[in-house]
Amino acid sequence: MELKMRIERREAKKAKNGYTYRVKINYIDEYGIKQTYSKGGFETKKEAHAHGVEIEHELQTKGTLTKKCKKTLNDCILEAMELEKKRLARNSIIRYQNIYKVHIQNARISQVPITQINYTMLQTHFNGLSEKGECIVKVEKAIFNKAFKHALKCKYIQENPMHDIELVYKKSNKETHIITSDELDQIIECFLSCRGDFNKYAYCIVVYCGYYLGLRITEILALEKSGFDLDNGLVHISKRLEDRGLKKSKMYLTETLKTQASKTTLPVPEPLKEILLQWFAFNPYDLVCCNKNGDFLPINSFRILCRKIGKKLDFDFHPHCLRHTYITNIVRSGCDIKTASKLARHSDVKTTLNIYTHSSEESKIEAINNVFGNKSPKNAPNPNILN
Repeated sequence: MELKMRIERREAKKAKNGYTYRVKINYIDEYGIKQTYSKGGFETKKEAHAHGVEIEHELQTKGTLTKKCKKTLNDCILEAMELEKKRLARNSIIRYQNIYKVHIQNARISQVPITQINYTMLQTHFNGLSEKGECIVKVEKAIFNKAFKHALKCKYIQENPMHDIELVYKKSNKETHIITSDELDQIIECFLSCRGDFNKYAYCIVVYCGYYLGLRITEILALEKSGFDLDNGLVHISKRLEDRGLKKSKMYLTETLKTQASKTTLPVPEPLKEILLQWFAFNPYDLVCCNKNGDFLPINSFRILCRKIGKKLDFDFHPHCLRHTYITNIVRSGCDIKTASKLARHSDVKTTLNIYTHSSEESKIEAINNVFGNKSPKNAPNPNILN
């Protein structure tokens, strides 16, 4: 990088000698644009020159200058979250804001200038979260990551200190229940025993769509008949019900899904196809899962019913169990992990591996038996030889 430094003497009545020195450095930035760095107020030419040498060194080694920034981590988090409003779904934004207000805003590290925060300080902070749940800690890390990436783009900092941060959190002993086919039948029977002929059937359709398509509850409640091509066994997932913090009359459909991978076309399994053909003939509305008036089904009411049914059947049942079951069944069937990840509509295959591939003692035994049960080596020694 070509640099040109010069020292200027400027008159200053308040200075001891009646003048001060200013250093100026002309350079071309990473975009090829001519720039000038300037700083005055030095009492001696030597001081001005020494400062100029430091700036030249930073330009030569880093190719740019770090902005003198007094912003705290809190300031950067708020700036980053404001930008994320344009990219993330409303539900995700609300979730981030709630975690920030409750767990981050008043934390000691949040008051520290962004330029002073290092890896050790961050790891100490996350070590102190050992009594918080996994979900909270992971969201907190995501918020910090967004803040530091924003600070890098704005040149508040030169490096992201979040690299290699290890998370410490309170692990839950409760695993998400994987629903068997018999339990699915029991769940449907429980919903059919509810009052209201139309609504109870609609709730059953919600369960079937979760089990056979692995959709999130807000995606199921946004399904429209026009999104299905049952002749070819396909459904296009493109909308989600926006409900968090809204009254029932204010809820609406949005095309902003959780991730870009969420929007796709999925195959419709044959059992679900047969169910939907009957349901579409009975349901006069384009909205697949709706009440008798064609309005959105209330999510909270469905969740409450799920909890009651779970207690009755003696296992933890909530809407997301259906999605967990869908992914686990696909992986256990022998489907390769990349295809399973696409069917799950995860943006990262690690999510499929780390969260949804549940394993039990029975499945481990079944896997070993499937591999080795009927494949005894022809020339294996007779077990009696050991007697």
